[in-house]
Amino acid sequence: MLTLLALSALAADPLVTEASVHTLDNGLTVVLEEDTRSDTIALHLHYGVGARDELAGEYGCAHLFEHLMFEGSANVPTNAFDTWLTEAGGWNNAYTSADETAYHMAFPSGALDMALFLESDRMGFLLAGLDQANLDNQIKVVLQERAEGYANPHGRDFDALGKLQHPVEDPYHHSVIGTVADVEGFQIDAVRDFWTRWYRPENAVLVLVGNFDDEEALARVEHWFSDVPNPGPADRAWSNKGKSPRGGNPPWFVTPADGVLEDQVQDRSLYVSWQIPGQSHADMPALEVLSWVMSGGRGTRIDDALYYDKNLTNDASAFAWYSDLDGVFVVSASTTKPKLSKIDKAIDKTVAKLSSTPPSEDELKRAKRSIRSYLESMMESPEDRAEQIAACMRMYGKPQCLDDFWTQVDAVSADDVVRVAEQYLVPEGRVSLSVVPPGDAGALEGATPVELK
Repeated sequence: MLTLLALSALAADPLVTEASVHTLDNGLTVVLEEDTRSDTIALHLHYGVGARDELAGEYGCAHLFEHLMFEGSANVPTNAFDTWLTEAGGWNNAYTSADETAYHMAFPSGALDMALFLESDRMGFLLAGLDQANLDNQIKVVLQERAEGYANPHGRDFDALGKLQHPVEDPYHHSVIGTVADVEGFQIDAVRDFWTRWYRPENAVLVLVGNFDDEEALARVEHWFSDVPNPGPADRAWSNKGKSPRGGNPPWFVTPADGVLEDQVQDRSLYVSWQIPGQSHADMPALEVLSWVMSGGRGTRIDDALYYDKNLTNDASAFAWYSDLDGVFVVSASTTKPKLSKIDKAIDKTVAKLSSTPPSEDELKRAKRSIRSYLESMMESPEDRAEQIAACMRMYGKPQCLDDFWTQVDAVSADDVVRVAEQYLVPEGRVSLSVVPPGDAGALEGATPVELK
């Protein structure tokens, strides 16, 4: 019997979930998946608000709430959130992107009520704890976080690249954390208004994965969240205006440019970035295969051309990054040897060669194995599964999407890879960022300074 059970477990597709979806009367979406491999429960709470939803004067506010949400609410004193959860054997964290804010935690199954109480209280009643003192405290914390991040070597690179990739009117132009002036300018009334607009049940997805009974867990969720007021859905439509996942044809949403950032670094780095479609676009599987054909160790094209065969760089990578409204395909490399113009030419030559030398069958198989391994790693632990289920709900309205994505990836042909390369990795959608030490002359010729305030 044990052998049969083990074989059955091994035969199960790790990309498949049996999660159930429920909607409370106040509009909160709840997703539950039992996982009895341990006594742990993972909770992931997604809110549909990110940096792209911020109005002028609010830049950095979505990220600010990643901190303020731990400062206390109607029934949870300042700093008690972390203390109470830790004493119950749990841990928690949060993150903010351009598209979402997420709060996640894991805890023993016996602490489910504590975790649900803490999350429900700040979802419904945070304003009781959102005062000037807590705001002032978290402004200092965010400024310190920003200063420390920017002080790290290459800590400013992706904010600078984002400014080049997205024009001023684009909702992705400004950084998630905001400028110093943005953060210092937060006023209590405006901050409270931001929370009121976005932190509401109909703009959230709560996922639980772990050791519980579905019916009992749903009853506990209803107990703790049913009194959270329902002001209705959040109005996110304005942040989509003028920009939607494009079908791959001009007009482009980017002005081709070469930028340079002088920073306290010991090497020179080059980022070459092209705009691609965002999450859920039909070309996403082919673009993902392309990224793994280009980079993933010896035998992949960018890695060989820049590092293994030519020894031009200290490292090299290529990856596709997808946001809700668009994405970027990035090739990056760092060097202490030649000027970046030599690396730039090698990148362009490697990309152009795809048309005349399509990926071989072995290259495709290797890329797809890498993608499959990565997808399975996203569904290993209860915490991983909860996050991915929330992502599927956010993008597709269902808890299971990785199996469909894998089917699409597995069907990608060499012709598909060449087509997306020729369609998206083109001069009209390309920007570059040279990152060099102060006073270094190794940036691409004509590159203009990128200012980060």
